[in-house]
Amino acid sequence: MINVEPSMLNAEMPVISEQDVIAFLQADPDFFVRNNDLVDTLPISHGAQGSVSLVTLRLERQRQRIADLEQQLQQLVAIAADNDKLFRIYADIYTALFNCTSVMQMQRILVTQIQSQLPLAAVNLHLNEAYFHLKSQYLPLAISAGQLVRIRQKQFAGGDHYFGPVAGVDKALLFGQDALVNSVALMALGERGEYGLLAIGSANADHYQAGMDNLLLGQLCRIISTLLPQLMPSRDNAI
Repeated sequence: MINVEPSMLNAEMPVISEQDVIAFLQADPDFFVRNNDLVDTLPISHGAQGSVSLVTLRLERQRQRIADLEQQLQQLVAIAADNDKLFRIYADIYTALFNCTSVMQMQRILVTQIQSQLPLAAVNLHLNEAYFHLKSQYLPLAISAGQLVRIRQKQFAGGDHYFGPVAGVDKALLFGQDALVNSVALMALGERGEYGLLAIGSANADHYQAGMDNLLLGQLCRIISTLLPQLMPSRDNAI
């Protein structure tokens, strides 16, 4: 009789990895059909619940997927409701602007409508004093051509808007030294930004971020840019 050492038996037994088991089950989808008892009796470790069957585990995962889908649906409904509310707010602003008879009235509408209905800290029109002939009552809205060019070159990166943080000199210029503003939307006014810019500030540092959609604000600025030449005379030496 030949004696076989246990070590020799172990050496001859193939090592089956988790990947081997996964590959086997994927290649044989009828395995649990032929071995139906395993579905109910095969114990599967489940943390606090101890061991559960495959059926129980699958049902629990299905319930979790359904719960996740319901949560996603609720989030989408909430986003849709917020978007609808936002659209209505901007639609009211658009309508009010078309009834403006002066730039100061336009500024008041922007401040009262946007700040009262949206969680924003500041809204300011800044008009290019090299383009428009600004009377004394409009001087608080004035921005020099040099300041305007510097901000556009620094923040706009060749585009027509900037979303993100602002600090230091630019923050003081656009909103005042003590304004509680930590993120901004800066929108160029005019086809080339020659009219000036609209500055909107939020106390929330994450409210305005690069890459955000600017559809509603872009439409707002197109309306403002259409109305400004009708409400404010321009200079001959416009830049």
